[in-house]
Amino acid sequence: MTNKLAVITGATSGIGAVCASAIAAAGYDLILPCRNVVKGDAIKSSIRASHPDSNIEVLDCQFDSLASVRDCAQAIANRHQSIDLLINNAGYAPLKVQLSSDGIEKSFAVNHLSHFVLTLHLIDALKANGGARIVHTSSEAAYGGGTSFLDDLNYENHKFKFFKAYSNTKLANLWFSNKLARDLESDGIISNAFHPGRVATGIWPSKHWNQRLITAPLKKFYLISPEQGAKPMIDLALNESLAGKTGRFWFEMEEREQPEKALNEACQAKLWKVSERLCAEFL
Repeated sequence: MTNKLAVITGATSGIGAVCASAIAAAGYDLILPCRNVVKGDAIKSSIRASHPDSNIEVLDCQFDSLASVRDCAQAIANRHQSIDLLINNAGYAPLKVQLSSDGIEKSFAVNHLSHFVLTLHLIDALKANGGARIVHTSSEAAYGGGTSFLDDLNYENHKFKFFKAYSNTKLANLWFSNKLARDLESDGIISNAFHPGRVATGIWPSKHWNQRLITAPLKKFYLISPEQGAKPMIDLALNESLAGKTGRFWFEMEEREQPEKALNEACQAKLWKVSERLCAEFL
């Protein structure tokens, strides 16, 4: 690979697929860690049809398995000494409590811990660039996240409410982004997060009829297209005027002040400590 290099998770559909195509159009080579390699190969073929000069690697990465994420991240780090862009976008929103293969509530495992492991394995390659960017897909749902959920990650002592649990993970995305911004600023790495808008994507379950009853009307009448939702992701990844601007939160296409709890350094440090404990053998 001789072009700039981007690693993008969650690129097989939705805003991730739209963004991957735009990043390739900007002259980047792509690495796409994918839960479904068949879909990853389909996206690769679609992008290559429009941008034949883009080199694209599709790697198996099961985001609910920290061992799988570690193996994928190590494969990337072993083959590439420099990375220009990391987009942490893969997400999951179960309607009831599900545990990952590591015994951790699945939305927290996928939305935060998988990206924690991936990012830390790629830090040296990002530092080697001298001006790398990390972009995190968060959500306006972060405003509704709580600061105490880290004490009961599997909801053993509190009732699981799917949107509250999702909101907690999106707040964790902001904590992670903001701490990285502060810790990596001296290395020239910028870390920013965004809310894409209320996008009609596959993150919400629709396998069963009762799930479709909830999600289908939302997608038809209330949610925006992935093309619209990907715009802030692409802007944070490519906009030259944002070079050096770190620790920011884009609300669709405008910078928005973050909730105070997202800026709380004690909460950021606690998330980091909990993440290190849960991921210790995979770092």
